[in-house]
Amino acid sequence: MTRVLVNLLWLVPGVVGGSEESTTDALRAVADVLDRDGSGGDLDIHLAVLEQFAHAHPDLAERYDLVVADQDGRDKRRRVWAEQTWLAARTRALRPQVVHHAGGVVPFVHPGRTVLTIHDLQPLDLPHNFRPAKRNYIRLMAARSARAADIVTVPSRFTRERVVERLRVAPARVEVVPWWVSPPRHQDTSEPFPLPPMLGGDRFVLYPAITYPHKRHDVLLDAFALVAARHPRLRLVLTGGAAASESAVQTRIRRPDLDGRVLRTGRVPAAQLESLFAAAALVAVPSDYEGFGLPVLEAMVRGVPVVAAAAGSLPEVARPEDLVPAEDVAAWAAAIEAVLAESTDARNARIAGGRERAAQFGPERTAAALLTAYRRAAAARVPT
Repeated sequence: MTRVLVNLLWLVPGVVGGSEESTTDALRAVADVLDRDGSGGDLDIHLAVLEQFAHAHPDLAERYDLVVADQDGRDKRRRVWAEQTWLAARTRALRPQVVHHAGGVVPFVHPGRTVLTIHDLQPLDLPHNFRPAKRNYIRLMAARSARAADIVTVPSRFTRERVVERLRVAPARVEVVPWWVSPPRHQDTSEPFPLPPMLGGDRFVLYPAITYPHKRHDVLLDAFALVAARHPRLRLVLTGGAAASESAVQTRIRRPDLDGRVLRTGRVPAAQLESLFAAAALVAVPSDYEGFGLPVLEAMVRGVPVVAAAAGSLPEVARPEDLVPAEDVAAWAAAIEAVLAESTDARNARIAGGRERAAQFGPERTAAALLTAYRRAAAARVPT
């Protein structure tokens, strides 16, 4: 029996964004596989978590043995210190053969063979998006962590290429573990969360993204202005938290060609986001850098048409016919209008094609790849 400890001390529920969903869904997929066919009967998996993890993810708390740190993660320095000290002590006590550091960093003291998940290399590839302290911390830790790991897992071929090139990791040590999207768990579909009154029944385009510069809200806003001039009842809804581009986004949506046409909600409850997905005419994802591209997969799973940038990892997730040159405003406007103009049959065919594409990213694929990484690390027969 190979014991595995998954380090989730970096996972502050409700704070770390898409990496929380992707990691917890991967663990759900693994639990389902272990429960259903016993193919992981040689593995005994434990989770090292913060104290509020069980409340945020009660289903995982029931399916895994938890090793709980006595803190909530709000004090980042204290949390990082626990990852460097408390975790090592607990690891020695539990004596796992493999420790999976799922947040991109391997602590300086790391007993056992190691699997490291790198979600993307944004702090290195897009340093201007990060504060100096975070940028310098990742620059220091990323390459050292990758060297310390027996196996590195990444969510896409794009990220794999960046890790091999930027961190100089042997390709044979890098496993692609693609994410999947679990069905909505946050609402009873018989009582959907009400849509914002401003929408008033109008059709709308949805973009769920924090306003980081690489999310390219600027491209979408300029393209939407072209479309809005010809579709007076069309709206654009921008969900997600505020980041470095927030001021520019706010300034742009107040200009006369967009004034009153864009709803900037900020973060919304999960149930409300589900209602927005369900009612959207389409989901637009103009980001020019993604480690995977969860919003694209989320939309396709939910039967919503997608238009996505032909950049980063998005071509691995979206259908080829749904891709648009990342910075081509005219092409974005044309692609949005094409979806809006589709007949019912054409729209249904697009939705069916998206669901077929999404089916390629199922839980079995995620679980099998992650379990393979654990077994390879336990065997430790990998190039250095």
